[in-house]
Amino acid sequence: MNGSSDVRLTPVRRLFIAAFGFDLALAMIGLAVQFLGRELGATPMVLGLLGMASPATYTIGCLFTGRLSDRVGRRVLATASCLICAAAWLAMTQTNTPLQLLAIVPISGATISLYWPPLQAWLSEITVGGHRRLIANIGSFNVSWTVGLMIGPPVAGLAWGMGPAGPFVISAAAVLGLAILLQTIPDEVEGGGREIPEDRNRTRPNPRIAQRYLHLAWIANFASWFGRGMNLVVFPNLGAQAGMSERLIGILIATYLAGQLMMFVFLRGRSGWQFRVWPLLAALGSGCAGWIIAFSAQAPLTFAVAFALGGMGAGVTYASSLFYSLEGRSGGRGARTGIHEAVLGSGVFLGPLAGGAVADYISPQAPYIFTAALFLCVAGVVFLFWRSRVRGQSTRDQPPVEVSCE
Repeated sequence: MNGSSDVRLTPVRRLFIAAFGFDLALAMIGLAVQFLGRELGATPMVLGLLGMASPATYTIGCLFTGRLSDRVGRRVLATASCLICAAAWLAMTQTNTPLQLLAIVPISGATISLYWPPLQAWLSEITVGGHRRLIANIGSFNVSWTVGLMIGPPVAGLAWGMGPAGPFVISAAAVLGLAILLQTIPDEVEGGGREIPEDRNRTRPNPRIAQRYLHLAWIANFASWFGRGMNLVVFPNLGAQAGMSERLIGILIATYLAGQLMMFVFLRGRSGWQFRVWPLLAALGSGCAGWIIAFSAQAPLTFAVAFALGGMGAGVTYASSLFYSLEGRSGGRGARTGIHEAVLGSGVFLGPLAGGAVADYISPQAPYIFTAALFLCVAGVVFLFWRSRVRGQSTRDQPPVEVSCE
């Protein structure tokens, strides 16, 4: 049939489905754990620990699993992650006390670290078409998992109506299906992860400068995910005090992901922002502005604008961090994506911790100003590092190039 090649499930597209499905399941589990904790009578402190335990073990795990996938292969670890996560999530339905649930959540977090660094490195190894195709595929990959995160909480709410076990059973079934899907994706494809003649004609910094941009992106991305983690624990309480319904609070929190999604879509078809410091500084500025607006916000629309600005900044820092982790030399891609995920995981872990402490000791709105100040400090570090070690050695400006994704 004419046009059949346009709709076939290529290895890259199957990987996009794997990213979407896993984050959909994770978003469901994240909310379901909080629901179940309250059902079991967990105190606010234990609920907070339930929210932080998984990011903590995930961060530690990513420091090792990416490097391990360079040795044993991407599929082995990603498949193991799906199988163990399914078992852990089903075990959660058998808990009778909050402490039993708390004992399983860190296992889930550590197991999740077996999935993302290998999957991201895998993406580069089945991408054919060089630099521009990699940019496009990273963009579509980011869109896929973001949509999964956005859909997960509403689905979890609906599934909870089936009974407390509902979200856990559905999530477990989803990742078991993904384990089967992963077996259909080749380890690599001919020409995957390699330069093409067109790439050799583009100006690119030397490996040392490229590595420094990678470090700058990691630093900026930490700030973005710190802000996201902070907001997830600060705003629900702040919104409730302002008389907002749970539904409205959920919608407003989702505007952060909406802003992130818009930026992923925008960057998906463009090059020219790579190996530049200004996108990272602009992203940090957007996040800083968003948290300052949130500090003084009263109306839901104002909060929506503030969170969307934060999400747009996070879209740039995440795309940059992942691109620099995958671009360039093929050796050690798993190790680099592992650090990429560990950095953002540390932000997700430390953001709620710092946000909760500042809210308790100062005021419910104070975490937003604290986070804005952190963004300013990080922007200063990024600029000074770039000026002292990178300035004058970067590539010349290149015009945006429109590309599509296979």
